[in-house]
Amino acid sequence: MLLKKTLLVLMCSSALVACGGGGSSNENSNGSGGTGGGSVTTPASDLDKAKQLIETTKAIISYYDGFQDIADNYKTPVEVINNTASDLSRGADIVLTLAELAQEDSKGQAKQYNAAELELLLKNDAIQNDYPLGYDIKNSTLQIQVSANSVKVTGSADVAYWDDFKDLDNWEWGNPDWYTNKDNFIYANQAKVNVTNFVVEAPFVASQSTYNFKIANGGSIEVTNSAQQKAKFSFTADSTAKLVYPVTDTLENQEAELNQASLQLKGLVFESADVKATLSEVSFDAKAVKFSNGQSTNEQLIPYNLTLKGQVAYLQEVLDLDASIKLNNDLTKVIDISQGETKLNFINADLAVKLSGKLKGANAAPTPFSIDVTAKRAEYLKGIANVAVAVDKNALDIAFESQDITVEKPVVDSLIKHKNGAFVQINNIRNFQQADVKVGTTSYGTITKTSSGQYAVKFTDNTIVYITP
Repeated sequence: MLLKKTLLVLMCSSALVACGGGGSSNENSNGSGGTGGGSVTTPASDLDKAKQLIETTKAIISYYDGFQDIADNYKTPVEVINNTASDLSRGADIVLTLAELAQEDSKGQAKQYNAAELELLLKNDAIQNDYPLGYDIKNSTLQIQVSANSVKVTGSADVAYWDDFKDLDNWEWGNPDWYTNKDNFIYANQAKVNVTNFVVEAPFVASQSTYNFKIANGGSIEVTNSAQQKAKFSFTADSTAKLVYPVTDTLENQEAELNQASLQLKGLVFESADVKATLSEVSFDAKAVKFSNGQSTNEQLIPYNLTLKGQVAYLQEVLDLDASIKLNNDLTKVIDISQGETKLNFINADLAVKLSGKLKGANAAPTPFSIDVTAKRAEYLKGIANVAVAVDKNALDIAFESQDITVEKPVVDSLIKHKNGAFVQINNIRNFQQADVKVGTTSYGTITKTSSGQYAVKFTDNTIVYITP
């Protein structure tokens, strides 16, 4: 494949897999402008336009091939993130556990819990459920305020987490004193957990069928592990969720299957080791869908609209992501899955993914780039995808089309175009061997796959250019 082993192809492959095929070789892709690097002069002659297409392709491949060393370039922040992500997850776990226990214990009344009372809730929970005390909490200033519709957590504590039994042969199941005696257990992964104004609002005690939840703007959870590595998770905007049930009851007593659900997280910020990741939006909508296997009908909650937007920044480099997927199927009808996908029942979906920003790649300094993928499957056998890629002043539009995406290895055709009008039409890219480099109906060169895996481009003036993927 012409652009094998590059990030560009990985993105294209993701689009093909997600929507079941490639893109149209007969349709022009949506044009993409530059990425801030300025305009490119269009050559006067068609031969030079053909050469410009190949040189642009080489420049883009070279840039993305630089990502092969990305693990080394980002080794330090990746290690710190790997080390602190689990700490942050455990920190969030203890916060949510305490919030839930306090809310249940308050029985809908306004109540405030101090550090000692929260530890007592943990002990009672261990006794009630016949399992060891899950946390070893020290130096705690944690406090929780509960009302009928909200829970607020503040304060800090040094927390270690249950890891194992000290004596593997003498377990005293059914003995409350044994469950709650920390000397019987091994606790590990100690970290300082600091919570600031973490507020969850929900109709905890109201009897209704629709429940609206909110995590309020301004809350944060920060952890510092034993290696003094820090990670912080902040909410910089209100985040919401909604659950819809077919019957009216309190949230605790609801036993029916959900009819609908939605989630919209906004302004989530993760910070660790000079890395700042901002998820400006993580959202989805889901509804109950009926599926028939030919013998029985079952109902499942299926997401039909998903959105992910965010940015990752590290030192001078920035990566922006804007992605969405939408199911276009009629989810009000029973979906027959007894024969798998058929002409009447197949995944009908739109996918859009855009990556942009400034990364070094193979260049010495951060360079503007963008990859914009749109893919669609609206027919049983056919899938299309369009990719607009730009690196600094270099830009290409690539279109894919697959005519039978139900087979294991579908035939995919591709059209690679430059803004100057030069293009390469590739039929069956999996078995590509040779194609013309054209402007209009005239060929100004031939690109051939060599035995070494390179691609040799010979132009009509006998100039030869090699592309190494």
